[in-house]
Amino acid sequence: MNGNSHFVFGVSLGTAIAMNMNVIGEVLPNLNASAETTTLFVLGGLIGGILPDIDNPTSYMGKLSAPVSTMFGTLGKMTGKTGSNHRGIMHDPTIYLIGLVLSYLYLPSLVGLFVGCLSHIFLDMFNPSGVPFLFGVKRLRLGKILSGSKTGVWFTWLNVFLVLIVGIVAKVFVFA
Repeated sequence: MNGNSHFVFGVSLGTAIAMNMNVIGEVLPNLNASAETTTLFVLGGLIGGILPDIDNPTSYMGKLSAPVSTMFGTLGKMTGKTGSNHRGIMHDPTIYLIGLVLSYLYLPSLVGLFVGCLSHIFLDMFNPSGVPFLFGVKRLRLGKILSGSKTGVWFTWLNVFLVLIVGIVAKVFVFA
């Protein structure tokens, strides 16, 4: 998917979670239902939604952080990844799952960021090239939707709609 898709989906997921933070905070006590936590989930979804593309020098994130993006490109080449090094180590869900658990335990203010990053990885799993898994040992691919295609845009908006509907239904009917 393209950067706009990741941005919109990450913000939508962060917002859907933020709407239900009072109940989530009861189940996960390290996440309190405060205005700060809610804001951090929305911002985490926004930033995390595009952060994994830091390994692509032509992406919005790569351009914003050119030296860091170049460093990831160099690391990718050292590990045998060629081309733009996109969808390298920064697209491995293992990193973000570990980060999610560690942030929940030790730095809960970053949980939203890792949720946003996982939203990015979720969408990229539907791309023909998929994403690396377990530090490149395997690749995960759930579909063959080309980035920037009409199908990709529709797929993203369908996911945005579903995430927001689930968040609203949970808020109004389930957790009311």
